[in-house]
Amino acid sequence: MEEILKTTEDDKLQLAFIFDPNKCIICNACVNACNSAYGGLNWRTLLVFDEGDTKVGVSIACNHCENPLCMKVCPSNAIKKDEMNIVYIDPKECIGCGYCTWACPYEEPKFTKDGVMSKCDFCRQRLMNKQGLPLCVEACPTGALSFGWVDKKEYSAPFLAPYELTRPNLVVRQSKVKVEASPLKTRKEENYWQLFIFTLFSEFALGSLLIPVKGIVPLLLMLIGLIPSILHINRKERFYKVIKNLRTSWLSREVFFSSLSVLSLIFYSLYPSVLTFASSLVILSLAIISSIMLYILKTIPSWYSPNTVISFLGTAFTSVFPLGYFLTHNYLYLLVAVAFSIAEIFAASKGNKPRLILNSFYLIMVLLSILIPLISLIATPVAILSEFIERRRFYENISYYGLPKH
Repeated sequence: MEEILKTTEDDKLQLAFIFDPNKCIICNACVNACNSAYGGLNWRTLLVFDEGDTKVGVSIACNHCENPLCMKVCPSNAIKKDEMNIVYIDPKECIGCGYCTWACPYEEPKFTKDGVMSKCDFCRQRLMNKQGLPLCVEACPTGALSFGWVDKKEYSAPFLAPYELTRPNLVVRQSKVKVEASPLKTRKEENYWQLFIFTLFSEFALGSLLIPVKGIVPLLLMLIGLIPSILHINRKERFYKVIKNLRTSWLSREVFFSSLSVLSLIFYSLYPSVLTFASSLVILSLAIISSIMLYILKTIPSWYSPNTVISFLGTAFTSVFPLGYFLTHNYLYLLVAVAFSIAEIFAASKGNKPRLILNSFYLIMVLLSILIPLISLIATPVAILSEFIERRRFYENISYYGLPKH
């Protein structure tokens, strides 16, 4: 224990789990020990791969990464790293937004019955109190799972997420039997309707701010999007904590700038001027940029894509700008709308026929509106329908890095 608790000035040394699949007898003792001590939260998973006549077991929990994306994205600073580089969660600070689950390619953070996040912390209290090693390690009968300070990390695990994503403090020895599995998986985001409404209506608000309508219009659109988003977090009484991590969390920035944009739009509605318009435009644009960057996660390849940027910006311009053209006959509105609609077609994933069909019809309507401006009023609902369908696909067809199927 003294060796484990010692501090070191050598930055190359890191506490890590060390796993040798060649010693694993797939007894599940590591998982049972963890679940028995921590209420069955399944912080540790035993992957079992059936490779012909042989089964290969790989035990995985939190890897206390050098680059813990979960900690960086956490808006309330609930995820912390101590002097031994142990990554842990402060349950009193967690708001239960679940953003850390998007950032973790090992599917480690788990909700507790109290609606906050939890995860493996190397049995931190046991270590600090010199009570022993992590329970999972002590339970392993063969030494397949061990624990200690390491410098060179052997990551012989092509079936796990690429090492450079988070630089996990995990050693996986080379298996004698090759494991054929992929960490790329697909899923549907659960309970996404609040995010669906917020992203769309905040983008509608930006577009409406750029056409000649009363300032109350973008304000109402922003409120329609922002108010339901509060319901997305489990611990609503802690909502104020969501802006505590403006330094690294795009979610904190999104909420901060979105809330600030409401105040700015109120002033613009009451006192329309170049100054109140410009400030509203800048702040609302920062909110949309933050919203886009929130989803640009390398752990979710389907979101880490130009399509995310083009789709989110395209919503603001393709849906509202035809209306701007109808009100002003300014061809610049049509030019921008056409440009983004074409970009959406090229950026859309292959086989996305609804997007292709609706945007093609939209382009025809926009071009015809040059001759008959009234037709531009048809283009707007077509664009809105296209964006609704695309945003639903965005949340329901997610390609992400996780634990491989086993």
